Amino acid sequence: MSETKKEEKTPEEKAKEEAEAERKAEEKEKKAEAKAKKKWFDEADESFCGFMSLMIVDQDGYAKQTKGMDIKGPLYMVSDGAAGDPVVLETEFALNPLYFMQVPNDENLLLFGQWWIGEKPAPLTMIGSAIPKVCTVAHKDMEKSSTSEFSMDVAMPLLKGAPSRLVKATITTKEQKFVTKVMKVRLEVPRASWMEWKTHRFRFSQFAKAQAGGGGGASGGPDKDEEKKDEEKK
Repeated sequence: MSETKKEEKTPEEKAKEEAEAERKAEEKEKKAEAKAKKKWFDEADESFCGFMSLMIVDQDGYAKQTKGMDIKGPLYMVSDGAAGDPVVLETEFALNPLYFMQVPNDENLLLFGQWWIGEKPAPLTMIGSAIPKVCTVAHKDMEKSSTSEFSMDVAMPLLKGAPSRLVKATITTKEQKFVTKVMKVRLEVPRASWMEWKTHRFRFSQFAKAQAGGGGGASGGPDKDEEKKDEEKK
């Protein structure tokens, strides 16, 4: 009994099959990338966490090291993560005789603050840094408004045109034994600015991924394995 020969595909059919396989692979890759981006971007900020810090510095920018001159606390998003506008981040501090943050009525001292996501501050986790405010100006603002609150301007460096797009931080204080202590810090960021900040951070992650995938490393420098091979050839 003679064997029946399997009919060979024409070059056109083979090319068509290869193109279809390539299209499916690209589609699968795009879906995987979209899923990864959605998870990383966390549009509704369900995984948001971070810290903020305040400190008193002198006119040269050196931090004071005495009691009541610096503090750090966790950040909480109190606005709607999916649609809140502005995005509101708050930190509260309990009245404490040892660990507290004061605002001295001293014209030679300034108040400075920083906000970041995650545990540690870094260029790509930094939300913003406050423009240092003279402490006596803060006291004058509270006297003028007859309240226990004053505000600070905060720059978000990852925003395009950041110097002209400062956001506001409101500091709530309480007088205790003639010491003005910080009780709450509230940062308000317009939603458009918040989304732009997240988008620019994502660009950095994509850049690092592309550089690593291209064999150039995250820094854009030469591949170390290639350098090693070149050395072995010499």
